Amino acid sequence: MPDLLYKELTGRVLRAYYTVYNGTSRTYPEFIYENGLTRLLRRDGVTHSRQPAYEIMYKDHVVGRQQLDVLLLDQPVVVECKGAPHLMPIHKAQLFSYMKTVGAQVGLLLNFGAPEPEFERLYFDPRRAAEGAMTDRASDSLPDGLLYPELTRDVLGAAIEVHQALGPSFVHRVYANACYHEYRLCGIGAEPRKEYQVVLHGESIGSLKFAHFRVEDKVMHFPVAIQNLNDVNINNLKDWMRHQQIRLGVLTNFHDTAIRPVFIRA
Repeated sequence: MPDLLYKELTGRVLRAYYTVYNGTSRTYPEFIYENGLTRLLRRDGVTHSRQPAYEIMYKDHVVGRQQLDVLLLDQPVVVECKGAPHLMPIHKAQLFSYMKTVGAQVGLLLNFGAPEPEFERLYFDPRRAAEGAMTDRASDSLPDGLLYPELTRDVLGAAIEVHQALGPSFVHRVYANACYHEYRLCGIGAEPRKEYQVVLHGESIGSLKFAHFRVEDKVMHFPVAIQNLNDVNINNLKDWMRHQQIRLGVLTNFHDTAIRPVFIRA
């Protein structure tokens, strides 16, 4: 059965997890727990790689690199360590993304921060994932009176395509690179921008790094990957849009389990 794949190996990891959990408090940063776990795995003869880096592919195009916590080498098992009060759906989605990156069918999500031991053993079947691909298309339903509805659907369609393929686990620039590649594949005229200007009385007083797109000279697309969307200052984006004479912006957060667009009017 799929949930028993690599049962003996993952059992050894879970024994190490309980040893570290029972021997430490819940207040340490994640790397402390990872240190303890990998030390026990070495003692037990479990061959593994810590913080290995892998290329992230999107439709045969390299869009960035990602480091994993731990990858078991005898059989490909991805181990992700967390120090959270409790496991959330986003944590599982992130681990699935890492598993897809390295082609691993089994993953272990170990939480050292919960009041009681908490872990998940995940199984990834590429065939079932393809059959169960996301069908909720945020681009199918747009607010009434929205400017450029067809172009906005194209922007959201590209974002959803990227999110569905990669999942919510990578840094902002990975999604920006993938969105640009998707725009090019779809023949959408998108101009990538790596920063935006802060303008005072018509003059720039500095620039801030922030990858985004000017799409067909009508829409600004701001792809982000952050835990709290409130950390984005919408007014700053509006100021930049006004300076660029763009009336509509679309903010998409790839850190979430689904694309929930925020529409910005300047």
